[in-house]
Amino acid sequence: MPHYCCAIGCRSSSAKDKNVQDDGKRCLSFHQFPSRELEPKRMKQWIHAVRRQDGTFSVTESTRICSLHFSDDMYCDGERSRADCKSTRRRKLKKDAVPTLFPHQTSLTQKRSRPPPKERSEPPRKKTKYSEAADLDEPSCVEEIDLVSSAFGDTSVEAAKCQAAKCQQLQLENERLKEQLARAESKLRSFVAFSVKFIEGDDAKTQYYTGLSTWPMFQACYTFLEDGASVMRYWHGSRTPAEDDIHSGQKPGPKRKMALMDEFFLVMMRLRLGLGLEDLGYRFGVHKSTISRIFISWINLMDRKFKHLPTWLSRRKVDTLMPPCFKRWYPSTRIIIDCVEFFVNSPDSPARKCASFSQYKNHSTVKCLVGVAPHGHTIYEGSISDRAITEASGLLTKLERGDSIMADKGFNIQDLCVASGVRVNIPPFRTGQRQMIPADVAATKKIAGVRIHVERKMQRIKCFHILGKELDNSTFDTIGQVIYVCAMLTNFQGALVA
Repeated sequence: MPHYCCAIGCRSSSAKDKNVQDDGKRCLSFHQFPSRELEPKRMKQWIHAVRRQDGTFSVTESTRICSLHFSDDMYCDGERSRADCKSTRRRKLKKDAVPTLFPHQTSLTQKRSRPPPKERSEPPRKKTKYSEAADLDEPSCVEEIDLVSSAFGDTSVEAAKCQAAKCQQLQLENERLKEQLARAESKLRSFVAFSVKFIEGDDAKTQYYTGLSTWPMFQACYTFLEDGASVMRYWHGSRTPAEDDIHSGQKPGPKRKMALMDEFFLVMMRLRLGLGLEDLGYRFGVHKSTISRIFISWINLMDRKFKHLPTWLSRRKVDTLMPPCFKRWYPSTRIIIDCVEFFVNSPDSPARKCASFSQYKNHSTVKCLVGVAPHGHTIYEGSISDRAITEASGLLTKLERGDSIMADKGFNIQDLCVASGVRVNIPPFRTGQRQMIPADVAATKKIAGVRIHVERKMQRIKCFHILGKELDNSTFDTIGQVIYVCAMLTNFQGALVA
């Protein structure tokens, strides 16, 4: 079997070079690598000398290196000269012989010298109408200059003035383009991060992104919250927001990363559109953890500030603002109530899971009592009944003798209102009859016609799409604050009944 040399660039083989002198002086021989077990150090020297760094080289029993890579002093004394090709005696290397001659690697690794640059010739000059006319008779340069000078006078001065005028015009145009580019870059930088400027003065955008009907209404709501927000201590996960989060003086802690109105706009966008933390982080150019701290801090602030608003109207105020449809049939109505449920994540605790499971929704929910004029924001687990939530909310203590409540059939609270002289207007029941009598049907239609306004109120609350997703039940207090804030923000949208 023929042998091949493993050195890079060497093409020697025993089949091709057998009994043939190389350079007319010596014959080739092929030597096996030292044994890995007996001579490991010498084998490493051979591998290092070969310099095969392609990652695929491995020494086997058939790996050979030819005699071109060994100097003459690497062979044992007393051996026949390698110039004698007729000898068949095998040549022996010394015990410490290492290949050192690698002319092929030198030629391969040698860098090529860069060729010198070519001589460049001047581009041909563009011919003018004068030169083209002159080329017809092929006059000399001196004759051409004299011809132009005699016909048109000193044209070099005129050409210089023309060039100067063109340069000035181009310079002015360049300055104008630079100013346009600067304005475009400034405008682009202003739109890189989302801000309240995007909806400023636009009622349609304000309605879509915040749920408030007009831009002036957005400004009024922000002005109401600005004093508390300017000195607000931001929420951190290590503690729960408390009443001492509002201080007099400057805001404690590090400087804000966003403008105060941008933070309010961010909170309103999350309430209205239900956007995720990462989405808002990309829009406003801050980290999602910062978005979370801003949102919880502002919800806590809005919850406390909205508590100071007069949400429970007096009897005289209710009578003054009562629409005609109520004055005709139910003039003593003080409030229309109903319950609304919002989905939450299923709790890990079996007790909490059982308490929050709603048979009506077939899901874990939180439940709250809603009136046309909201009076509170307490929430309860979804398994609580309408009667129990009405009694626990403290609503009955706010009513006066002679008032009436309008509600759905599920509010079986007549016995709770008798002692305080409060009447409950609910649709009549069939009470075992096959069908309702005409008087009960008419009463049901009348109540449904005016009770629909509380359904419209709940629909406005649900338009804040953060409540349309499964809420995180790990922060039960924050869920109640979010629902209350959304309900209070609907009061900035105008009256339900014109």
